[in-house]
Amino acid sequence: MRVDIWSDVVCPWCAIGVARFERALQGYTGAIDVRLHPFQLDPQAPIPGVPARLRYDERFGEESGPMLARVTAAAEEEGLRFDFDRALSANTFDAHRAIAYARAFGADRAMERRLFSAYFSEGMDVSDRATLVAAGSEIGLDRGDLARYLESDRGVAALLDELNDAFERGITSVPTFVFEEEFAVPGAVDTGTFTRIFEQMRALEAR
Repeated sequence: MRVDIWSDVVCPWCAIGVARFERALQGYTGAIDVRLHPFQLDPQAPIPGVPARLRYDERFGEESGPMLARVTAAAEEEGLRFDFDRALSANTFDAHRAIAYARAFGADRAMERRLFSAYFSEGMDVSDRATLVAAGSEIGLDRGDLARYLESDRGVAALLDELNDAFERGITSVPTFVFEEEFAVPGAVDTGTFTRIFEQMRALEAR
């Protein structure tokens, strides 16, 4: 079974949705091919990052506080810790390049999860290349090679193509999960829903 996932590392519902997906996946015994794809919620986000609370307040006004409280509570239910008082809103272009680099070593999902934690829990600037290199090193990637990759223009054209592909597919929000290149599931659905989808896809494969 193939599952394509579009997400962004500063998207709270992406972190929650991926956690739910991974939990459901633990109970799936069949072969599965999970492919991550980039999406930028805010291509104009700054480098370096700025306090996320300020950005949320500017965008959502009085709704910002209650909204962040709701998403923080939802994250806690999945065993995730969100600290928006520490989070730094930042451009994620290079973060997606780092994930693409990790893909060549079968570590893209691990890199994404590491960057979710860096952004939501640790107040790290995910637009900072040193931060990305350190994160990659923590999951076993070669520090020097990743640093050279990010300092070059390698992967830039491919990433731009992937971002454009998401637009052409009509993907306007994340997370979006697509099963077998035809069955799209938008949003951070619950673990039980993912489990049922896995069972349905398994039944279709058995026909």
